[in-house]
Amino acid sequence: MGLAMGRRGNLLAAAALATAALAAAMLAAAPLRAQSNLSEHLAHTMSQAQNSDLQRRFGRALVDYGRDLEIDPAAGAGEARQTLLRRAALFETVKDYARAETDLTSALQLAPPAADLYATRGYFYMRRGRFPDALGDFLAGARLAPDSARPRFGAGRVQAALGNYAAAIGYYDEAIRLARRDPTLYLARAEAHIHLGQPRRAWVDYDSALDIKLPRAADRYYAFLGRGYASLMMSDLANAIADFDNAIGIDPRAVNALLWRGYAREKGGQVALALDDYERAASVDPNDRLARANLQRLRSN
Repeated sequence: MGLAMGRRGNLLAAAALATAALAAAMLAAAPLRAQSNLSEHLAHTMSQAQNSDLQRRFGRALVDYGRDLEIDPAAGAGEARQTLLRRAALFETVKDYARAETDLTSALQLAPPAADLYATRGYFYMRRGRFPDALGDFLAGARLAPDSARPRFGAGRVQAALGNYAAAIGYYDEAIRLARRDPTLYLARAEAHIHLGQPRRAWVDYDSALDIKLPRAADRYYAFLGRGYASLMMSDLANAIADFDNAIGIDPRAVNALLWRGYAREKGGQVALALDDYERAASVDPNDRLARANLQRLRSN
C-alpha cells in the first residue's frame, strides 16, 4: 500500500508540475505579438495556435494521470472512493464526461452508500444540464441523510434552474430548517422570492444572509444588490440607494448596480446623480443598451 500511495503522490505531483509547465509555457508564448514583425492578425493567430496546442498536450497528460490512478486492490472503501473522486475530477477537467460519470457512479456503488456522494454526482449532472438525473441524486441523498441540508439545497438549485421557483423555495425551507446559520441558503431562497415577485420576503432573506455574515466578497455583493433591488421594487428608494452604494463599494464596475442606483436616484429627483451613474455604467460597458438609452433620455430633457 505504501508503494501505491507513493505512486499516486508522484502522479499528483506530476500533474501539478504539468500545470506549472503549462502556465510557464503560455507566459513564454505571450510576448510573440509584441516581438514579431508579422501583422497583428497573423501574430494573434499564431499565439492562439500555440496556446491551443499546449492545452491539448496538457489535457492528454491529465487523461494519462487519470488512467494511472488505479484502485489499489488492498485499499478500503474510503481510500478507493477518494481515488475515484480524484480521477473523476481529472476526467471532468479535460471534458471526458463519460469516464467522469463512470468513476462517480463506481464511487457511489462502494458500500455503504453516502449522501455526500449522491450530492457530488448531482452537481456533476447539474453542470451537464441533466436536471432530472441531478434531482434524483439529491433526493436519494436526502433520504439517506435526513439531517443534512446539502442535498435539499441541491434539489432547490435544480428546481430554480428549471424555473420552478415555488418548488425551489420548498426545498430551501427544509435546508434552512436544518442549517439556520448558513447564509448561502438565504441568498438562494431570496433569489427565488425575487423571481416570484415577492420583494418583502426576498428582502428579509437577503437581510438574514447579511446579518449572519458572508465571508466571500462576491456573496456580499449579491446580497447588497439583491436587498437593494427588493427595496427598489417596494419603492423604498433611500434604502435601495444605500444598498447599491454598498454593492458598488465592493465592485465599482458593476453595471447593474450602477443602473439600478441611477434609476432609484432618478425616481427620487436626483437627476444629476442619476446621470452620473448612467455615464459610469456606459463607460464600463459602452454596448449596454439600457445605459445608452437612459443617457440619451436624460440628456435630451
